Amino acid sequence: MKKLIEIAMSLLMLMCLVSCKDASLPKPETEEGMRGQLGIDKNINEKTIDEYLNRADSVYRDMRMLKDEADYEAIGGDSYLSGYVKGFEVVPYPYLCNVEGLPEEVGEAYSGPTLFTLKDGEYVANYEESLHIIESLFPRDKYIFLMCGGGGYAGMTKELLVGLGYDGDRIYNTGGYWYYEGKNKVETFYEDEGKTHYDFSNVPYHVIDHSVLTPVDGYDGNNENKEESPSADEELFIPIEDTAALEKLEKDRETFAVYVYLPGCSSCASFYPFVKQFVTKNDIRMYSADLSDFFRSKNSISDRVSYTPSMFIYVDGEVVAYLDPGSDDDLPYYQSLEGLTEWFTSHLDVELIGNDRYECESACSIE
Repeated sequence: MKKLIEIAMSLLMLMCLVSCKDASLPKPETEEGMRGQLGIDKNINEKTIDEYLNRADSVYRDMRMLKDEADYEAIGGDSYLSGYVKGFEVVPYPYLCNVEGLPEEVGEAYSGPTLFTLKDGEYVANYEESLHIIESLFPRDKYIFLMCGGGGYAGMTKELLVGLGYDGDRIYNTGGYWYYEGKNKVETFYEDEGKTHYDFSNVPYHVIDHSVLTPVDGYDGNNENKEESPSADEELFIPIEDTAALEKLEKDRETFAVYVYLPGCSSCASFYPFVKQFVTKNDIRMYSADLSDFFRSKNSISDRVSYTPSMFIYVDGEVVAYLDPGSDDDLPYYQSLEGLTEWFTSHLDVELIGNDRYECESACSIE
C-alpha cells in the first residue's frame, strides 16, 4: 500500500511539473500594429527570447538563408546570415515555400525548388517527401520558436505550419535577429584588413537537397517572386529621395500626400495594391518615400514612424495626419481600398492634389 501511495505521489508530482512548465509559457499573442501584422509575438520576441531558450519541450528555428539572393543590404538589413541566437538551428524558409512580397529594389531573389507552393491560400506539396521533411524539422509535439532577420520569414513559416494543420498556439514568431541585443548572440563573420569574411562552418544548418526528392506530377521546380512597388510605377508616384527634398516641400508650404514604404516589407506588399488603386481611381499626385532613406536623420517622417507602411498628409507644409503602423486603431484603414479612402478623405479633399492641380493656396485640410 505504501509503495502504491509513493507511485501515485510521484505521478502527481510529474503531472504538476509538466503543468507548471506549460503554465510558464505564455500563449502566443501578437504585437499591436504592423509588427502584429507580421505575426511577431508580444511576449516572446527579440527582447525576451533569452528567457525561453534551452527548453526540452521546444525547438528553435532561424528561417534565413546563409546567403540570400536578394540584396537586403540595400534596405539596411543583411543578406548574409551574419549571426544567430545560440540554440536556434537554421532552416531557410525560401527552400520550404515560395516567398511572396520581395520587391525589385533588392534584386533577384531565390526562385528555385521549394517543398511547398502557396496557391490560392493553400499550401500544395511539390514533393512526395515534403510533409515528412517538415514534420521532422518542426515536430508537432514540441513548442516551436521561429526567428529570421526582421520577422517576415518567421511569420511566413508559422502560416505555413498552421496551414498544414499545426497548432498555432504552440508556435511563436520571436521576430528578427537584426534587433536582438541579448547575451546569446553568435556572430558568423570577422574582419580582416578592412574586409568582412563569413564563416558558416559552425552554424547548425539543415540542408534541404531538392534534387534527391520525388517531385509530384506537374511540378517543374521553379517559383517566381513578384511584387509591385512605387519604383516600378514611376508614372503614379513622385519619389522623395532624401530629407533635404522633403524639407524643401515643407519650406515651400506644399500640400501633398506621401506613401512611406520599405523594400522587403511584406506588410507593404499587402498594403501597396490598395494605395495604387486609390491613386489610380482618384487620378491624384502621390509622393513616395523609402523609409531607409529617412530614418538616419531627424525629419517629419522619421519622428513619427519606425515601421512601414505608412502614409502622411501635409497641408501647407505641415503634417496634418499620418497612418500609424503601430496603432491597432489604424489597422482597418490598411485592410481595404474603402478603409484607405475613408482615412484619407477625412483629412483632405482628394481634388486638391489632383493631377490637374499642382498648387494649393491655403486651408486645404477638411478638419
